[in-house]
Amino acid sequence: MIAGCEGGDIFIGSDCMHDGKQLLDPACCPCPLPEDCPGGPKPIPAGCPNAPAPDGGTGDGGGGGGGGMSSLCNDGKCVPKPPDDWTPVAFFSDWSEPPPCPEDTPILAYEGTPAPPPPTCGDCSCGAPEGMCKLPATWTISSAPCADPAGGVKTNFDPPTNWDGSCNQDKSLPLDVLCGGSPCVLSMTIDAPVIEEPPCTPHTTGDSEQPPPNYWPGGPETPLGRVCKSDKPWPSCADQAGKICGPAADAYAACIFREGEHLCPEGWGERHVLYGVVDDGRTCSACTCDPPTGGVCQVKWRTFAAAACTAENAANDIYAGEGPQCYPYMTGVALAGKSAEVIAYVKGTCAPSGGEVEGTLTLDKPATICCSLPTS
Repeated sequence: MIAGCEGGDIFIGSDCMHDGKQLLDPACCPCPLPEDCPGGPKPIPAGCPNAPAPDGGTGDGGGGGGGGMSSLCNDGKCVPKPPDDWTPVAFFSDWSEPPPCPEDTPILAYEGTPAPPPPTCGDCSCGAPEGMCKLPATWTISSAPCADPAGGVKTNFDPPTNWDGSCNQDKSLPLDVLCGGSPCVLSMTIDAPVIEEPPCTPHTTGDSEQPPPNYWPGGPETPLGRVCKSDKPWPSCADQAGKICGPAADAYAACIFREGEHLCPEGWGERHVLYGVVDDGRTCSACTCDPPTGGVCQVKWRTFAAAACTAENAANDIYAGEGPQCYPYMTGVALAGKSAEVIAYVKGTCAPSGGEVEGTLTLDKPATICCSLPTS
């Protein structure tokens, strides 16, 4: 045996395992201070990674193999010994380009990426339609009452095309004019006004983004994973039954690896599932708008018995969507003119659709990596 931890300052001696702040394995450093060993240095117990080998060199800490990864216990982390169907590995997982495999685990065993999240689709909405309410275009005079819509003689009383509703005296009918031997005017049927609204304009509210192929921020998963292994077994941790010494290379963690998708064994809680093949064909569907519905158009019409649209003899409101409406008159009245105006117009609304994830995500060649927090 050789003595360890000799000197006058705390945590001295190259054979002592420490991180500059505290002893990592006190059993393997029996004399951290001179006053701890007043009778002189004590031997380092067999099985410690800093114990001497039979030939006088540095031992392998009980890991066997005599070399290779035998020095990992000095700077590495003790982790649970995995089941036989899992392989101890050094694992890199970050957004940056991975560094080469560590010297102690030089064999590249696997590279892959996690399943990417779906694209972020914005919310779809629709603008208000820029439409109008068109005045009734068809006015029909009948010599029959409203109760007999198919009977009597029909007389065209239509306004001109694109009528603005102002006083119109076209096709006027004087008092007691006859149609087929009966007074021409006994009822009048007017078509309902018509709402003309073009399609609404779709809008996307919020972000609509396709994640870049190798960068998915905001989650626990990282876009790139590299698994490195050694052809030599990892050494056992001194005085910790069932533990092995994992690598502690920069940017790499001590983990275990198995092809396929699996749950982590007991003692291994940080799970990463990677895929060697990721083919993401998912996109956001375009925002569209259904035809406008729910619009309201109210029109007030009037007829007159005298020139220049004077002596009003009938008036009523008619609404878009009602269908033709029949109104009775006293037998043989004069219809010298008419007018109409839009009393109210409320634009319709369009229901949005789209803005949903479509397409497929194909994943192949999966692997599971499980990592554990260091225990010493």
